[in-house]
Amino acid sequence: MDKKQYALVEKYALPFVQVVFEKGQQEDVFEKLSQIKAVFEETGLADFLAHIGVDSSEKEKSLRLFQKSGSELIDNLIEVVILNHREGLFYAILLEVQQRIEKISHVFEVTVKSVQPLTDSQKAKLRPMIEQKMGLKVRSIRQELDSSLIGGFVISADNKMIDASIRSQLQVIKENLK
Repeated sequence: MDKKQYALVEKYALPFVQVVFEKGQQEDVFEKLSQIKAVFEETGLADFLAHIGVDSSEKEKSLRLFQKSGSELIDNLIEVVILNHREGLFYAILLEVQQRIEKISHVFEVTVKSVQPLTDSQKAKLRPMIEQKMGLKVRSIRQELDSSLIGGFVISADNKMIDASIRSQLQVIKENLK
């Protein structure tokens, strides 16, 4: 995305986030946007909306499907995006809004990479440790499996990372032996 497009995305995201916080609806809006984001990722809808060969009426129809989201604020945002023919930027706006909600509320989705799936009790034990070590609140824990870690885990959120993997420990040993 170039600077001009990013400036447009911010033009929609900033006032929207401000209204979301004024109305105290940040948790609800974040959750509903996460659901919309999942649909975009599963279907490739962002590419469809951004494609110059797709008729604008088709883009509008596709985006209007999300207007019954259960959030008047999101419905209004979608309407403004459609009225200004910015359907191709909607996914980028959605991502920017989510990122700003996380930054302002200081509540983040945390990614935990591990070799084996974590149990619910392990996640529950990790949550307070993550909050204390990273200085943030955990909205949810998203897990990714990564066999290259060998063992342990890597936690990331808000551009911070805790690497407690065996792979990184072996790398440190390797560096010390040089």
